[in-house]
Amino acid sequence: MTRWTLLRLAGLLVLAACLRPPGRTAAALPNMPQAATPAIYVVRHAEKAPTPVDDQALSAEGLTRAAALDAALRQVRVTDVVVSHLQRTRLTASVLIARTGARVHVVPITAAGAAPHITAVADTVRAILERPGGRGSVLVVGHSNTVTQIVQALGGPRFAPLCDAQYSQIFTLRPATDGVVSVERGTYGAADAADASCAAMAPGR
Repeated sequence: MTRWTLLRLAGLLVLAACLRPPGRTAAALPNMPQAATPAIYVVRHAEKAPTPVDDQALSAEGLTRAAALDAALRQVRVTDVVVSHLQRTRLTASVLIARTGARVHVVPITAAGAAPHITAVADTVRAILERPGGRGSVLVVGHSNTVTQIVQALGGPRFAPLCDAQYSQIFTLRPATDGVVSVERGTYGAADAADASCAAMAPGR
């Protein structure tokens, strides 16, 4: 092959590269895995300490559960955390927040009670998922009298309120493009203590 032929071949290769359609990247090729559908994880705050009376922190057991929650969601890309104004909800997610740098959205429980709070939490979660470019999952930390109602407000089925001793429950909601929401109920961390009663709880309990 002559030198002139080699030069012409090199020129054709450069020209072909220049004429390649723009925006054709590996991520856009067929059969490549797409970004996972974001999920919503709803849990109750971890075990609470007796003080301060007006805004309880976490007990030693609660701090252990906070670490267990982070471990349970370590393989998940959580970008946002929704909590109430009571510190035990944020403390429950504190290990995960410190590791991931997730945004924290505080939805207070006001004198109007739990119902408007639940609606506001659901609206906040939807706004997060509809945010342009947002493909991460959302963690919601609620209370024993709000967790299952938040699940329902987000399109899940109706569950009974959590009992006072139930701290290990975790609900995973996966919205589909057709509007249907699949829900899985599981547990994480230490098992719950036995509790025969399951009375209705006051807002923020």
